[in-house]
Amino acid sequence: MNGHILHGGDLISASARYNMPQDQWLDLSTGINPDSYPVGELAPEVFQRLPYQQQAFAEAVTGYYGSDQWLAVNGSQPVIQALPLCLEKLPVLLPDVGYDEHRHHWAMNGNPLAFYPAFDQQAASAQIETRFRNGGAFHLVVINPNNPSGLRFSKEQLCDWAGRLEGEGRLIVDEAFIDTQPASSVLSDKLNDKLIVLRSFGKFFGLAGLRLGFVFASDQLRAQLQQRLGIWQVNGVAQGVATNALTDLDWQRGAREDIGLNAAFTNELLAPLMDKLQPDLVVQTSLFSSWQLDADIAAQVQDLLAQQGALVRLIPLNERKALLRTGIISRYNWDGIDQLEGAANRCIELLSHQGEAHV
Repeated sequence: MNGHILHGGDLISASARYNMPQDQWLDLSTGINPDSYPVGELAPEVFQRLPYQQQAFAEAVTGYYGSDQWLAVNGSQPVIQALPLCLEKLPVLLPDVGYDEHRHHWAMNGNPLAFYPAFDQQAASAQIETRFRNGGAFHLVVINPNNPSGLRFSKEQLCDWAGRLEGEGRLIVDEAFIDTQPASSVLSDKLNDKLIVLRSFGKFFGLAGLRLGFVFASDQLRAQLQQRLGIWQVNGVAQGVATNALTDLDWQRGAREDIGLNAAFTNELLAPLMDKLQPDLVVQTSLFSSWQLDADIAAQVQDLLAQQGALVRLIPLNERKALLRTGIISRYNWDGIDQLEGAANRCIELLSHQGEAHV
């Protein structure tokens, strides 16, 4: 594994590469709600006091997620890095395509890795079942829904797998993108001790800069993580904003509806380009869509869009295939809509000039 993993939202690098100021970009390289929760005014003490965990924050978190077995962290990334160090050093079964930080940190820890297919739910389930039949303890990592493949499993299936893990094996479920369908979450009042659940605050609420996430796990594992990660993982500002957002049921209901409408609207804007490209596979979720193309075509389209100030993610799958992953645009971002339409049309025009053989 090399040490550098590319992530979405890196406007600094994109600006340097294309010599374009950050404020001129339309960033579709992330899976973050473009209509973020309105922060509003905050009490001065959230800036002034050391960020000990506030009771109102704790009540808001438990109420929103439906479980009190949580630890608040500076985004889910520190937990992904720390988990291999806190769990038994067992073989790990992961999706072959997914959020690469999972694979990277298990590999860095020296755990033997195996993979199940991320684009075929039936094949993935069959491979996981085969691993159970082979016996022995192992850890299972599931990103539900998977970013960027969209693969998802039912909470009943996940709870069944958690209950069948042997010895010190654990099921790690990354639910970073599940807030638009909260009923699909495996979280409950009392977690199976074999189950570890990661949740992200920033994606659904559109506030990735706060760096807030949660890990739900047994008391023992949470204590281990707390000791390894240290105190004051979550600053006072993040606690204050999250307390308001997690209890604002009206905003949450409206956001789920708006995200669905924005996703459909974004796909409509990109439809002429995708009709031109004829992708092998299309994955559409509430906060992102993925389009599988020949690797050279995907790289070319990503570059052409970037030249027009529209940033999307390029995710290589192998030497022949790659994904273009696009986030969603707000229906109220008039300048962004014009920019995306213009970039897509310019891309179609340039591809057409090269001849159909290249597409």
